[in-house]
Amino acid sequence: MRLLCILIFVIITSFASYAADNLGQAFSQGTLRGELRTFYFDRDFDSSTEREDFATGTLLYYKTAPLQGISLGLAFASSNNVVVDNDKDVYGLVGRDSDGNHDSYAKLQEYYIQGEWFNTVIKYGAQEIFTPFANVHDIRMTPKTYKGLSVINNSINGLTLSGYYLTGFRGWSDENFMTMTESAGSTEGDDNALWIGGIKYKIPTKIVKATVEGWEYYLDDVVQTTFLRANVDKTFGDYNLQFTPSFLTQKSNGDEYAGDIDSTHYGFNTSVSAYGVSLTGFYAKTEDGSIFAPWGDEKVIIQQVLAADREDEKAYAVKLAYNFKALGLAGLDAYVFHSIYDTPESGSTASSDFDETDFSLQYKFDENSPLKGLSVRVRYAIINKDTEEDFNDFRVYIKYSFALRK
Repeated sequence: MRLLCILIFVIITSFASYAADNLGQAFSQGTLRGELRTFYFDRDFDSSTEREDFATGTLLYYKTAPLQGISLGLAFASSNNVVVDNDKDVYGLVGRDSDGNHDSYAKLQEYYIQGEWFNTVIKYGAQEIFTPFANVHDIRMTPKTYKGLSVINNSINGLTLSGYYLTGFRGWSDENFMTMTESAGSTEGDDNALWIGGIKYKIPTKIVKATVEGWEYYLDDVVQTTFLRANVDKTFGDYNLQFTPSFLTQKSNGDEYAGDIDSTHYGFNTSVSAYGVSLTGFYAKTEDGSIFAPWGDEKVIIQQVLAADREDEKAYAVKLAYNFKALGLAGLDAYVFHSIYDTPESGSTASSDFDETDFSLQYKFDENSPLKGLSVRVRYAIINKDTEEDFNDFRVYIKYSFALRK
């Protein structure tokens, strides 16, 4: 009831956003945006219990207008069962009750205070963050959230400096925050914070569009992660070429509450596109141990179900996409995405080889449509494993995005 009262107050008092002269204006001139979601996820195994969720959810984000550079943010999230079959396992669109059955939820997604001065944004509280290996990881009904401090500076043209001190984490369907050590899979140890530092630079050249970035993650007694990535983009007439290499290394530290972590992951994707057609090739190699990524990730290859991240694994992929705008169907996109995941046949790191084929079809209504903001997407994945159980994965996403006050 308290959440509902807050939301009603927000809706009633929201107007166009600009800098406020007093506290009343800060609230009345705030912004309100949101998204309505209806998702259906189903994973059908050859013999194991089927997973299935059919749910509808809400995301609402309110932010006051800045007063002397200071603003407040509040967000609400919910996920509610539409159809429930407790003979099938929970997929992840909703939570689990004490009996392990499908359970709807509602929660405050964000609550923070923000200051913005001298091209620097400082935010403290529960918030969504966007870094390569700690992010919202928005692949279920509700994005992941973090509790702590973030500082992002853009004082130098083309350069973004980011710093984070995170003390809490909440997964897709979690209603309460856990410590960062607990989110790493350990109930032992101190409540250590996750430190993140990032640098991203857009290289000032007209020959190509190029960016480079570097990120460091450190959680005491758990893991230290270093991630480097570059992107080069060049257009020749009707053709566009892109090349994106990346490198990741991880080491456990201190008391190793999440176990012995020792991994190196590198590779690239490269694409050529023209006339609505895009062809992308991928290569990824994971050396030593598997990748440790409990807070979201940007591995070289990420598909609907699988990703390149296993110990001593080589992965190869190709993706063919098409935008139907040239045929008069603006907003319609489709792709086929096939990957092969290869591991050693013998030895201590031997495991099953995998392959996955994804199909995706999506339609977004354009800006001039009465249904502006509405999108529908259908995805289907076929997963084959040499020595493990095969399965298929089917997903439907219906989203409606809106902004009541910008």
